Amino acid sequence: MDITSSSHELGSIVDAYISEFPKLKQAKIALIGYGEDCNGIRKHLYQLSKLNHTANSIVDLGNLKAHDEEHENQSALYLIIEELRNLDITSVFIGKEINQGFELYRGVKGSKNQMQISCISSKIPVSENQLFSKIHVDNPENICKINALAYQNHFVSPEELATTKSKNHSIVRLGNLKKNIEESELYLRNSNLVLFDINAIQHADAPAKETISPSGLTSDEACQIAKYAGISDYNSCFGIFGYLPRLDERELTAALCAQIIWYFISGFNSRMDDKPESHQDFIKYRCDFNYNNTPIVFIKSKRTSRWWMKIEHPAEPNNINLTLTVPCSYEDYQIAADGETPERYLDALQSLK
Repeated sequence: MDITSSSHELGSIVDAYISEFPKLKQAKIALIGYGEDCNGIRKHLYQLSKLNHTANSIVDLGNLKAHDEEHENQSALYLIIEELRNLDITSVFIGKEINQGFELYRGVKGSKNQMQISCISSKIPVSENQLFSKIHVDNPENICKINALAYQNHFVSPEELATTKSKNHSIVRLGNLKKNIEESELYLRNSNLVLFDINAIQHADAPAKETISPSGLTSDEACQIAKYAGISDYNSCFGIFGYLPRLDERELTAALCAQIIWYFISGFNSRMDDKPESHQDFIKYRCDFNYNNTPIVFIKSKRTSRWWMKIEHPAEPNNINLTLTVPCSYEDYQIAADGETPERYLDALQSLK
């Protein structure tokens, strides 16, 4: 496709695979598509404003050709994501449907003993042969933490909810997420992989998708979530799925998908290596209780003003290796300072038992 861009557009600083394979030595972000349907999104992405400090850091590896044998497609995608992870390059994948997220998960996982995934979708893909089910089979001990964000009750059966809760995954309904969209950052902060199903967006803002629903995230909310995903120091892969170009008469959905990717890149460009294990620029707060509960230690970053709480293992409180450091909000600290136990603390304790 023609990717000619003016000097102020993002496309002018993207090293794209047209005749020669891009140089990966300085690359920090790699864009990959699945099939030719991605090109409409690319067109709009390249026309958006270029970002500061991104020259020579974004490469476009083109589209993965779909083979007749599905296992060949899966293997190729997995190997590409894995190789980019090994090169410390963050992948942005424009996919077809959310189940492709399993290959992204395999590529990101590598030798990790634990990892965290956030999935933004109107549904919870936990039924047999769906995304979460495949991950559960691959992780029988539930060492992979999953956050299901923006699900809608009318699309999720009680059985699917029960199955998800039994795995101690975090689930956040659309209505609760929309009340405070900033809360999504707490789930995305530790996520190694973020999967965005555009069926989570309301039809008025994204009509070119399978689900026709008046409810969902707005375009603004979707872009804000994508930026939070980009800011995460742990994130090494971002996937966007569900775009159907045959329904995109005026290319509104392609334009929105492009903006979602742009905001992910913008967030990536704002990373400050603000992991608790990376530096010592934190203020510590200790909240003691009048009863026999273990005190909660909160830490606040001087770099970003973000909060975490440290949670000791109930059976081995002195074992530092078993202590969890969990993203939290200032409101969680206020609750603890008032002598109450934050719900986020209680939820995190469940994963330690």
